[in-house]
Amino acid sequence: MNSTNLLVINYAMDEKHQVFSHQIDLVNKLASHFDIVTVLTGHVGVCRVSENVQVVNFKWVAGKRVSSLLRFLAIFLRTVIKNRYSVLFSHMTSTHSAFVSPITKLLRLKHYLWYAHASNGVYLRVSKLLSNGIITSTPGSCPLVGEKIYPIGQSIDKNKFEKQQQAHYPIKNLIHTGRLDPSKNIDLIIECVESLRKNYSELTLEIVGSPSSDLYKQHAQDLISKFSLAPYDSWLKFTSYIPREDLPKLLRSKDGFIHSFQGSLDKTLVEATFSGLPVITINREYLTIFGSWESSHNYDDLTLESEALALFKRSEDEIKREVDRRYALAVAQHEVTGWVERLVKILKS
Repeated sequence: MNSTNLLVINYAMDEKHQVFSHQIDLVNKLASHFDIVTVLTGHVGVCRVSENVQVVNFKWVAGKRVSSLLRFLAIFLRTVIKNRYSVLFSHMTSTHSAFVSPITKLLRLKHYLWYAHASNGVYLRVSKLLSNGIITSTPGSCPLVGEKIYPIGQSIDKNKFEKQQQAHYPIKNLIHTGRLDPSKNIDLIIECVESLRKNYSELTLEIVGSPSSDLYKQHAQDLISKFSLAPYDSWLKFTSYIPREDLPKLLRSKDGFIHSFQGSLDKTLVEATFSGLPVITINREYLTIFGSWESSHNYDDLTLESEALALFKRSEDEIKREVDRRYALAVAQHEVTGWVERLVKILKS
């Protein structure tokens, strides 16, 4: 039987990384389906991997794009010349994928890119043209269409993001988790809760996360400064990024999840759904899959506040039934075991 060796390119192998901590777990799960897995990554931190996984750090330095890219390309070439791989999987690295795709095309090395963003850049288009395909979470999470686009869902571990046994009712304590970047529209979430408190005075909100890069540090500082004074300090709390292993417990301690990012299906939304929280969002991809709390299906007229009000007007039994329905749908379409199986089937096709 021919050996199957997998080459992976990703941004980070670090259990403490705010954005990419899950990449270690996914590599380890893929490792059980391949003989050898080599990971080329831009950052290595706390990193526990399976015995058949080798991690090579190409040391991507923010602000030094050209030298970082040249170093990556040199390591990539040395790796693919030295070893024989069945397939390359570029995980959330459209830039790297675009630059190596002419090489993989020339070497006839199967190459797939995971991409789940709404933005349609030149690197993505190059990757689609020269690679074997683009793998994404949902059809609306990738701006490209065609035969080479493979939607396979998100990758949430239900054993880590366990569903809370008893839903909290009435809904008082809301949470938002994710990067403190402008695209997350944190100010809109806070203003929505502030308006809701006129009729639901016991509402509180905790914002958990940090900016994803130095580029957004000032935005985050301005946001926290603006909303840290009275009267916000009585019901609003900012918490810096917490380790991923602590997130499920925190989610289960809350009554609901609120979110305002538009674009691809945000992973945090699915994590909240796995945790058994009623989700308030205007994210079109989530609404298309899981539905709205409002009876109308015209999502163009939906606002964050109208969606929240529709939830608050539901009875406890109605909320429980809907949360259970969404949880079952999330497990069927976005649980990591099925995600890995669907991914491996494509990579080995």
